[in-house]
Amino acid sequence: MSVPRPRAPLRLLLGGDVMLGRGVAPVLEALGPAYPLEALSRLIADADLFFVNLECALSARQQRFAGAAKAFYFRAGPDAVRALTAAGVDLVTLANNHVLDADVGGLADTLSILAQHGIASVGAGADLAAASEVRAMECRGWRLGVLAVCDHQADFAAAQDRPGIHYLDLEDARSRRRLVERVRAEAPRFDHLVVSLHWLPNWVPSIPPLYRRLAGELVGAGARVLWGHSPHHILGTQWWPRAVALYSTGDLIDDYALDLHFRNDRQLLYLLELGEGRVARVIAYPLGLRFGRAEPADADVRRWIEAWLRYACAALGSQVFASGQAFEIRRGSPRGNP
Repeated sequence: MSVPRPRAPLRLLLGGDVMLGRGVAPVLEALGPAYPLEALSRLIADADLFFVNLECALSARQQRFAGAAKAFYFRAGPDAVRALTAAGVDLVTLANNHVLDADVGGLADTLSILAQHGIASVGAGADLAAASEVRAMECRGWRLGVLAVCDHQADFAAAQDRPGIHYLDLEDARSRRRLVERVRAEAPRFDHLVVSLHWLPNWVPSIPPLYRRLAGELVGAGARVLWGHSPHHILGTQWWPRAVALYSTGDLIDDYALDLHFRNDRQLLYLLELGEGRVARVIAYPLGLRFGRAEPADADVRRWIEAWLRYACAALGSQVFASGQAFEIRRGSPRGNP
């Protein structure tokens, strides 16, 4: 009797926020759609799947969301999708606080444009059922599920008869229980379930206890990867025996103002190797962000990122090891995990 050959690990590349409007738009027009991520093309090509958080609408519409006014509205023109296709992005999460910045018509345009260009999306839709749907991604015999949630911009929330995002108030115990039970129900359908979480305040210095408890509950319910974004800077990585939480994957493409303490121009791109029933490895590639462009970090930036990453991961019981020009994040003392 022959024994089936084990599958080679699936290599999943996870980036943070991608904003293609405002100041990035003239960069794309002048330098072309490949410019923002072309310096990372070899790294992206080595991955099986590449996911990012798209933090803007893709639409020609000029109107803004009809709800309460806010400080920043992010909309890119329809052609900005070429920056995603040029980079080889396979999936974007839309459960965030900017995808409806061009109102519900802009959301409809975004969904249509992504679909026309073969980019999967998750976390927003024509109604609550569509916005909360788990997106299945199949690659090399592996079946991944992606569930996306956002915990702010409540007026963007989809409803049974209203387009919007998959919004949940994670400060509310009932909402957290619903999310955990949803993960418990969905996880058995996939080799690995990825939960995308647009959560936490901007510039949060550490992970509040509530969010660490929720992460543990989601992993206990069957989530394999927790993919966090929104705070705009690097936060730590936490391990469980078979799962991992990336609390913030930071930014990837934008024109955002520089915070001199958190240094949102110094970021990471995460490569996860997903094996049979577990996350096998996490490799973090240090980046330097310029206006509308991400590049491999130089030596000085890499040293700064390493020091920050070691500090952030140690608080979560994880260890950081230099691995060529990148860092491998491994499980450390179990006492660091709740």
